[in-house]
Amino acid sequence: MISGRRWTCTVAALLGAAVGVDAQRPAPPAMTAADLPAQLAPATRLAIARLGDSLRAARLPDEPLYAKAAEGVLKGAEDARIIAAVRTLARELAEARAALGSGADDADLVAAASALHVGASPAMLTQLRDTHRAAGGGARSSLATPLVALADLLTRRVPAAAAAAAIDSLVARRAREALDGRVVQPQVQHRVEHPRHRLARAAAH
Repeated sequence: MISGRRWTCTVAALLGAAVGVDAQRPAPPAMTAADLPAQLAPATRLAIARLGDSLRAARLPDEPLYAKAAEGVLKGAEDARIIAAVRTLARELAEARAALGSGADDADLVAAASALHVGASPAMLTQLRDTHRAAGGGARSSLATPLVALADLLTRRVPAAAAAAAIDSLVARRAREALDGRVVQPQVQHRVEHPRHRLARAAAH
Protein backbone atom coordinates (compact mmCIF):
# COMPACT_ATOMS: atom_id res chain seq x y z
CA MET A 1 0.00 0.00 0.00
CA ILE A 2 1.26 3.46 -0.85
CA SER A 3 1.77 5.67 2.19
CA GLY A 4 0.12 9.08 2.53
CA ARG A 5 3.51 10.80 2.31
CA ARG A 6 4.44 8.93 -0.87
CA TRP A 7 1.06 9.84 -2.39
CA THR A 8 1.72 13.51 -1.64
CA CYS A 9 5.19 13.43 -3.21
CA THR A 10 3.95 11.59 -6.31
CA VAL A 11 1.04 13.95 -6.89
CA ALA A 12 3.15 17.03 -6.19
CA ALA A 13 5.68 15.86 -8.78
CA LEU A 14 2.92 15.39 -11.36
CA LEU A 15 1.52 18.84 -10.66
CA GLY A 16 4.99 20.30 -11.04
CA ALA A 17 5.53 18.53 -14.34
CA ALA A 18 2.16 19.67 -15.64
CA VAL A 19 2.98 23.29 -14.88
CA GLY A 20 6.00 23.03 -17.17
CA VAL A 21 4.16 21.62 -20.22
CA ASP A 22 5.40 23.57 -23.23
CA ALA A 23 6.29 26.44 -20.90
CA GLN A 24 9.26 27.50 -23.02
CA ARG A 25 7.72 26.85 -26.45
CA PRO A 26 5.39 29.23 -28.31
CA ALA A 27 1.97 27.74 -28.97
CA PRO A 28 1.52 26.63 -32.60
CA PRO A 29 -1.26 28.18 -34.69
CA ALA A 30 -4.65 26.67 -33.92
CA MET A 31 -5.65 23.77 -36.16
CA THR A 32 -8.84 24.11 -38.20
CA ALA A 33 -10.85 21.77 -40.41
CA ALA A 34 -8.73 22.97 -43.34
CA ASP A 35 -5.68 21.43 -41.62
CA LEU A 36 -7.11 17.90 -41.53
CA PRO A 37 -4.64 15.46 -43.11
CA ALA A 38 -5.10 14.87 -46.83
CA GLN A 39 -4.86 11.11 -46.21
CA LEU A 40 -8.41 11.15 -44.82
CA ALA A 41 -11.24 10.38 -47.20
CA PRO A 42 -13.38 13.38 -48.20
CA ALA A 43 -16.39 11.93 -46.38
CA THR A 44 -14.31 11.55 -43.22
CA ARG A 45 -13.01 15.10 -43.43
CA LEU A 46 -16.57 16.37 -43.89
CA ALA A 47 -17.89 14.39 -40.92
CA ILE A 48 -15.14 15.73 -38.65
CA ALA A 49 -15.65 19.28 -39.90
CA ARG A 50 -19.36 19.05 -39.12
CA LEU A 51 -18.60 17.81 -35.62
CA GLY A 52 -16.30 20.80 -35.21
CA ASP A 53 -19.09 23.13 -36.33
CA SER A 54 -21.39 21.60 -33.72
CA LEU A 55 -18.83 22.13 -30.97
CA ARG A 56 -18.24 25.74 -31.94
CA ALA A 57 -21.98 26.35 -31.93
CA ALA A 58 -22.04 25.03 -28.36
CA ARG A 59 -19.07 27.29 -27.45
CA LEU A 60 -16.76 24.31 -27.09
CA PRO A 61 -13.24 24.04 -28.55
CA ASP A 62 -13.09 22.27 -31.91
CA GLU A 63 -9.31 22.18 -32.40
CA PRO A 64 -8.92 19.02 -30.26
CA LEU A 65 -11.01 17.12 -32.82
CA TYR A 66 -8.65 18.00 -35.66
CA ALA A 67 -5.63 17.20 -33.52
CA LYS A 68 -7.16 13.83 -32.61
CA ALA A 69 -7.79 13.07 -36.29
CA ALA A 70 -4.21 14.02 -37.18
CA GLU A 71 -2.93 11.76 -34.41
CA GLY A 72 -4.99 8.90 -35.78
CA VAL A 73 -3.50 9.38 -39.25
CA LEU A 74 0.01 9.38 -37.79
CA LYS A 75 -0.75 6.09 -36.05
CA GLY A 76 -2.10 4.54 -39.24
CA ALA A 77 -5.65 4.16 -37.95
CA GLU A 78 -8.50 3.51 -40.38
CA ASP A 79 -10.97 6.32 -41.04
CA ALA A 80 -13.77 4.53 -39.17
CA ARG A 81 -11.67 4.34 -36.02
CA ILE A 82 -10.62 7.95 -36.36
CA ILE A 83 -14.23 9.13 -36.66
CA ALA A 84 -15.20 7.02 -33.63
CA ALA A 85 -12.36 8.54 -31.58
CA VAL A 86 -13.28 12.06 -32.65
CA ARG A 87 -16.94 11.52 -31.75
CA THR A 88 -15.93 10.17 -28.35
CA LEU A 89 -13.77 13.25 -27.75
CA ALA A 90 -16.63 15.56 -28.76
CA ARG A 91 -18.89 13.85 -26.24
CA GLU A 92 -16.24 14.08 -23.52
CA LEU A 93 -15.75 17.79 -24.15
CA ALA A 94 -19.49 18.33 -23.69
CA GLU A 95 -19.43 16.28 -20.49
CA ALA A 96 -16.46 18.30 -19.28
CA ARG A 97 -18.39 21.55 -19.80
CA ALA A 98 -21.35 20.15 -17.87
CA ALA A 99 -19.07 19.13 -14.99
CA LEU A 100 -16.97 22.31 -14.80
CA GLY A 101 -19.56 24.92 -15.75
CA SER A 102 -19.61 27.79 -18.20
CA GLY A 103 -16.59 29.49 -16.60
CA ALA A 104 -14.16 26.77 -17.75
CA ASP A 105 -11.76 27.83 -20.48
CA ASP A 106 -10.60 25.72 -23.42
CA ALA A 107 -7.52 24.41 -21.60
CA ASP A 108 -9.66 23.29 -18.64
CA LEU A 109 -12.13 21.55 -20.95
CA VAL A 110 -9.47 19.69 -22.91
CA ALA A 111 -7.74 18.55 -19.72
CA ALA A 112 -11.06 17.52 -18.18
CA ALA A 113 -12.02 15.57 -21.31
CA SER A 114 -8.71 13.72 -21.10
CA ALA A 115 -9.37 12.86 -17.45
CA LEU A 116 -12.86 11.59 -18.32
CA HIS A 117 -11.42 9.46 -21.10
CA VAL A 118 -9.10 7.60 -18.74
CA GLY A 119 -11.62 6.96 -15.97
CA ALA A 120 -12.52 10.11 -14.05
CA SER A 121 -16.21 10.73 -13.41
CA PRO A 122 -17.99 14.05 -13.96
CA ALA A 123 -18.62 14.20 -10.21
CA MET A 124 -14.86 14.04 -9.56
CA LEU A 125 -14.27 16.99 -11.88
CA THR A 126 -17.01 19.02 -10.22
CA GLN A 127 -15.57 18.25 -6.78
CA LEU A 128 -12.10 19.34 -7.90
CA ARG A 129 -13.54 22.58 -9.32
CA ASP A 130 -15.36 23.28 -6.06
CA THR A 131 -12.25 22.60 -3.97
CA HIS A 132 -10.22 24.89 -6.21
CA ARG A 133 -12.74 27.71 -5.84
CA ALA A 134 -13.15 27.23 -2.09
CA ALA A 135 -9.38 27.39 -1.66
CA GLY A 136 -9.29 30.78 -3.36
CA GLY A 137 -8.81 29.74 -6.99
CA GLY A 138 -11.74 31.83 -8.18
CA ALA A 139 -14.42 31.01 -10.71
CA ARG A 140 -12.14 31.73 -13.70
CA SER A 141 -8.85 30.41 -12.36
CA SER A 142 -7.44 27.58 -14.49
CA LEU A 143 -7.91 23.99 -13.43
CA ALA A 144 -5.87 22.58 -16.30
CA THR A 145 -2.79 21.70 -14.24
CA PRO A 146 -4.52 19.56 -11.58
CA LEU A 147 -6.72 17.98 -14.25
CA VAL A 148 -3.65 16.96 -16.28
CA ALA A 149 -2.14 15.50 -13.11
CA LEU A 150 -5.36 13.58 -12.41
CA ALA A 151 -5.36 12.11 -15.92
CA ASP A 152 -1.70 11.15 -15.49
CA LEU A 153 -2.43 9.26 -12.28
CA LEU A 154 -5.30 7.44 -13.92
CA THR A 155 -3.15 6.37 -16.87
CA ARG A 156 -0.77 4.90 -14.28
CA ARG A 157 -3.68 2.68 -13.17
CA VAL A 158 -4.19 4.44 -9.85
CA PRO A 159 -7.78 3.77 -8.71
CA ALA A 160 -9.99 6.66 -9.77
CA ALA A 161 -11.35 7.46 -6.31
CA ALA A 162 -7.87 7.46 -4.76
CA ALA A 163 -6.41 9.58 -7.58
CA ALA A 164 -9.20 12.16 -7.36
CA ALA A 165 -8.93 12.37 -3.57
CA ALA A 166 -5.15 12.84 -3.74
CA ILE A 167 -5.36 15.64 -6.33
CA ASP A 168 -8.25 17.31 -4.49
CA SER A 169 -6.33 17.26 -1.21
CA LEU A 170 -3.15 18.63 -2.73
CA VAL A 171 -4.98 21.42 -4.59
CA ALA A 172 -6.48 22.57 -1.30
CA ARG A 173 -3.15 22.35 0.54
CA ARG A 174 -1.13 24.15 -2.14
CA ALA A 175 -3.72 26.92 -2.32
CA ARG A 176 -3.36 27.47 1.42
CA GLU A 177 0.43 27.54 1.12
CA ALA A 178 0.20 30.06 -1.73
CA LEU A 179 -1.80 32.36 0.51
CA ASP A 180 0.98 32.07 3.09
CA GLY A 181 3.67 32.79 0.47
CA ARG A 182 5.28 29.39 0.89
CA VAL A 183 4.82 27.88 -2.59
CA VAL A 184 7.98 27.56 -4.68
CA GLN A 185 7.38 27.41 -8.42
CA PRO A 186 8.44 24.01 -9.80
CA GLN A 187 11.24 23.85 -12.33
CA VAL A 188 10.34 20.55 -13.95
CA GLN A 189 9.98 20.79 -17.73
CA HIS A 190 7.97 18.34 -19.80
CA ARG A 191 7.38 18.99 -23.49
CA VAL A 192 4.38 17.71 -25.43
CA GLU A 193 4.70 17.75 -29.20
CA HIS A 194 1.75 19.27 -31.04
CA PRO A 195 0.17 17.02 -33.73
CA ARG A 196 0.94 19.64 -36.39
CA HIS A 197 4.64 19.46 -35.52
CA ARG A 198 4.55 15.66 -35.69
CA LEU A 199 2.84 15.75 -39.10
CA ALA A 200 5.49 18.07 -40.48
CA ARG A 201 8.29 15.93 -39.07
CA ALA A 202 6.74 12.75 -40.50
CA ALA A 203 6.35 14.34 -43.94
CA ALA A 204 10.03 15.26 -43.96
CA HIS A 205 11.08 11.61 -43.76
